[in-house]
Amino acid sequence: MIKKLYFSTLFVCFAMCGNSQTVIWQMRPTDYNKIERINSNLFKVVRNGKIGLINADGTMVAPAVNDNISDYYEHKAIVISSDGHGERITGCLTDNGSYYGYTTKYYTLNGQKFFSDGLISVADENGKLGYIDERGNQIVGFDGKYSRIKPFTEGHAAVMKNKKYVLINKDGDEVRFVYSKGVGAAIAGCTNVCNGKAYVYDEYGGNDRSYFIYDAVRKSDLEKTGRVKNTTMDYLYCYQSISGRTKDVPYEKMKPYSGMKGLAATQVSGMYGYGTGGSAIVPYQFSSASQFEDGLAIVSINGQMGILKYVDGASFDVTVPMVKHDFYAGNSVSCSFNLSIPSIWQGKNINVTLKDISGSAISTTNTAGTYSFSVKPSASGQIEYSVVVNGEGLRLYESKINYTFNKRERCITCGKDKSQCEYNGNHPTSTTPTPKKEPLCPTCGKKINECKYQGVH
Repeated sequence: MIKKLYFSTLFVCFAMCGNSQTVIWQMRPTDYNKIERINSNLFKVVRNGKIGLINADGTMVAPAVNDNISDYYEHKAIVISSDGHGERITGCLTDNGSYYGYTTKYYTLNGQKFFSDGLISVADENGKLGYIDERGNQIVGFDGKYSRIKPFTEGHAAVMKNKKYVLINKDGDEVRFVYSKGVGAAIAGCTNVCNGKAYVYDEYGGNDRSYFIYDAVRKSDLEKTGRVKNTTMDYLYCYQSISGRTKDVPYEKMKPYSGMKGLAATQVSGMYGYGTGGSAIVPYQFSSASQFEDGLAIVSINGQMGILKYVDGASFDVTVPMVKHDFYAGNSVSCSFNLSIPSIWQGKNINVTLKDISGSAISTTNTAGTYSFSVKPSASGQIEYSVVVNGEGLRLYESKINYTFNKRERCITCGKDKSQCEYNGNHPTSTTPTPKKEPLCPTCGKKINECKYQGVH
């Protein structure tokens, strides 16, 4: 009861304010368990543990069938689902909110679940290795030539072909290593390119292994260099001792969306609503509610989640054209109130309910925004009612209205209002002795004892 009174007080104040607002559904509530905003028009949704993407109006971008969205690397994240083959990449999400869904089935490779140099190394559903771009286009590979592949760096990637790592470019061409005079041609493999250079090593292991440098920029002959003591690889298949990188991929977390801040949700008796300056805009009805950002807020209502849109410059407003009413005992009194509806809600299916102080609904008749109802007061005094407006599953507006009733009485003899009856409702009867009238002077009309001529002029 206290909460209801608080709502009403806020709405009465709000009706008197010059700044007016309302809300509508940008996306009506649905059975998502969670909605998280990614950018101005893209939202991450969760249903029964599965992840999807939608636009602000609920349009499906990626169905909620995925298991994960990775963190970003090079401004790109991959959307992953699982099937009988493994982790399938269903699409690419960029940190500016672009999403590219894949129809062809591609699968992740261990330790390479990221885009590097604009490409990601994957396996197709037949197990053939290759590289695709963010839109899912095949760039190189998928011909069965490679038994292992590594991420692209600086336009090149180390791939295993015929049990030996070779260096390829994005056209699939193999780099031809040229050796100085006297250097043997037996080469066992190479690293990826780091700072323009790749390390090439011969077929002998241990202390006898020789190392060469390939300059991928100048494409010069191999230069022999000292033995690399620490050949531990980083996440891009370069020597950690050379690159300074570790095995851990430096992903970037998806940052919470931050737009133009609007109304923040407030809480009363465990439920959330919206208001400003002591005025309520949306009654307290949500089990959770985010702050409005760029005019949109995420709310939970009746176990479902939706997206609200803030509409400035319009509001519901209730006025009472006639507050005071006279009545006679046993008679009904016709009362009315006017409800103005913001243009955004005109033509939509809304429900207006009038309730008495006990919460019981009272029948009303609507004629062009004027709602009429009948009441049968029992005594003089003020009676309070509540006007509640609902639409599309939202409680849009609540306000208290008051009427003052003045009980009048009729003369039981003449039927006139007692104030208009010459006897004030106490007409003489046959059992009531008629008072003797004092004679009047026929000339001046005064009582005989008041006439100086005693009635004889």
